[in-house]
Amino acid sequence: LALSNDGTKLASADVRDICVWNLDQNYATIIGKSRWCFHTQRITCLDWSPDDSVLASGGADDSIFLWSLTKKMKRLHYSFSHRGGVTGLHFMKEGWTLVSVGNDGCVNQWDLRDDVAKKFG
Repeated sequence: LALSNDGTKLASADVRDICVWNLDQNYATIIGKSRWCFHTQRITCLDWSPDDSVLASGGADDSIFLWSLTKKMKRLHYSFSHRGGVTGLHFMKEGWTLVSVGNDGCVNQWDLRDDVAKKFG
């Protein structure tokens, strides 16, 4: 689970699917099942960008995905992010820097600014 920074959205994940709920509208579905479902193994962590426009997900499939709430059909995929799976994600408060940790014992810092600008506009 990941609560958005403004407290209005809740993201949840299971084996493959990510769902996003609107807390201001009695948990109305923003993103439902089978919409954001590109991980091939269990999703292990979620985090919101500081402006709540992008959700990052990490999984046991070694991948990190970025999902746009404004361009719901677009996604960014970082394959082979951590050998053995991604176990934690955290957006830094300033800019588009994401920190990830995995079962490989590594901590990675990702500058996402250019990729997010190109893919999500």
